[in-house]
Amino acid sequence: MNRNTTAETDTHKIPAHLKLPQNHCIINKGARASTNTLRRTTKITIKTFHGLEDAYPEAIDGTSEWFYAQCTPCSEADEVSGFHGNYPGTRLYFFHISGQVTEPVKQEKNVFIDRPVYNPEEGSFGILCYDFNTEIIRLLTYHPQKKEPAVSAQIPMAKAGDLVNVRIVIHPFMLVKHDIHHDAVDFLWPQTRRYEFEEHESLDFIYEGRLVTSKWMEDPDYHEEIIIRDMADGAAVDRRPGFLTAMPDGSRWLMTR
Repeated sequence: MNRNTTAETDTHKIPAHLKLPQNHCIINKGARASTNTLRRTTKITIKTFHGLEDAYPEAIDGTSEWFYAQCTPCSEADEVSGFHGNYPGTRLYFFHISGQVTEPVKQEKNVFIDRPVYNPEEGSFGILCYDFNTEIIRLLTYHPQKKEPAVSAQIPMAKAGDLVNVRIVIHPFMLVKHDIHHDAVDFLWPQTRRYEFEEHESLDFIYEGRLVTSKWMEDPDYHEEIIIRDMADGAAVDRRPGFLTAMPDGSRWLMTR
């Protein structure tokens, strides 16, 4: 259903007490004719998705074309044990900006599907599936142009401990677990390794073979730092104030001095 709306702004006389000083310039005199009356037409397109009244599309870091909706009675994998074998399973939908909807991983009882991670270099998504029937964590790689996701890795669930703060990082897809109690990160796949961090420091992503982390502090005011670490030994090779923001085109914006 399309709807055309036209909004008009009329020019009114300005009350004396609101008039600006004579030497205060607002617009160029030559542009006055085009600014006296502002006219804008906005076309609104409504796309209807039947049977998805419980799906709330959310943005995915690194892409402006794809969105996801995660339908589940719990928000994290570590909460599934509380269902005592009766977790209904997660439904994970992908929405393209064109209106295309896909569900590449089908809902299965006692299987929790985590939020997807986008790899802009390959145009693919990483998806974590926690199968409590087999006690296996599967890392799937999904290319939208293909119907079925591929299994990239399978690890025993016990390897991830309490399942808290397990996630996929890029590039490429790697499976890690943040140990926030000891300020460290454990790589679970494709390598098994532990990196010790500073207090309040966490891994953001991997860039050209180095760990890019962020650290927050309050001393006394809140501020952040970006730390670059060598993957070979975990040593810090660069440090600067500021923070990184993931943009829809896949780039990172470094806000610093």
